[in-house]
Amino acid sequence: MKIELSIIVPVYNVEQYLLRCLESLFVQGMDESEFEVVVINDGSLDNSLNIAENFAGQHTNVKVITRTNGGLSAARNTGLEHSEGQYIWFVDSDDFIEPNTVKPLLDYAIANELDALCFNLQLYFDEGRIEAYNNPSTIDGKILSGEQYLVSQPMPPAAVLAFYKREQLIKYDLRFKVGILHEDQEFTPRAYCLSQRISYVDKAIYNYYQREGSIMKSGRNDKRVTSFLTICDSLYDFCLANVGDNSVAYNYFMKQIAFVYSQALAFWDINSVVTLDELKSKPYYPLTKASGLNMKELFKISLMNLSILLYKSITKFI
Repeated sequence: MKIELSIIVPVYNVEQYLLRCLESLFVQGMDESEFEVVVINDGSLDNSLNIAENFAGQHTNVKVITRTNGGLSAARNTGLEHSEGQYIWFVDSDDFIEPNTVKPLLDYAIANELDALCFNLQLYFDEGRIEAYNNPSTIDGKILSGEQYLVSQPMPPAAVLAFYKREQLIKYDLRFKVGILHEDQEFTPRAYCLSQRISYVDKAIYNYYQREGSIMKSGRNDKRVTSFLTICDSLYDFCLANVGDNSVAYNYFMKQIAFVYSQALAFWDINSVVTLDELKSKPYYPLTKASGLNMKELFKISLMNLSILLYKSITKFI
């Protein structure tokens, strides 16, 4: 039987959460011949590898691959190289999935020959509290082009919130950029834009665990600055190569670049490894005032374009 879904689970020092994640993948109403779980042990130093190998010993559709630690992007890329499914799903090892929710969505993606199918999440906290991610959508169940989806997407750019057709990822050599933080902000806009058929279903199937010490909560300022600027660089190059400058997608990318650039500035100061001259030498600076921005966003862009130092001095007030 053809493998319909490859679930890639990068693992690094998550012994407390890994079994919960893996077990949640096996209560989805799917026969084990229909999907595979590709666990990428990214040089874990705790008991994560033993947990993964013991779990694989109980399921023939689980494979465990160990690599030298290279970060989340590298682990996900390795998982893609070892996957065989019609669709790819990246699941983080400290998160888990709601029971009996995957099969209907996967059937929908296959039946409609989607390049990507996106869905909703809910936030899960240590005390067991669950918080819905309510973001009203007008596109629930509609099949759109990538450009249409970019400008109407209801969810944050998280790679875990979509099934991606493997053929599509291979065709366009879509990979995660290695060595940066917040890699999803670089990957998902490109993956969405290149899709011919993409849909969103407003089902909160993904439990996004809010834990202290995760990448999103760690404070590495210079790394964040360089990562955000790398994302801006990549999105700008992609936009010039793939998007017409009069299209709504071009407008989206200019808005996204301005937003990510402002994120870089939030962690930047005059002592950063990135100099002020380097910030101002970027080909997308001064930033474009794309259509659809609110007054606050337009004011911030105007201020950044006028003076980065002035922007930094009053950011806390805006």
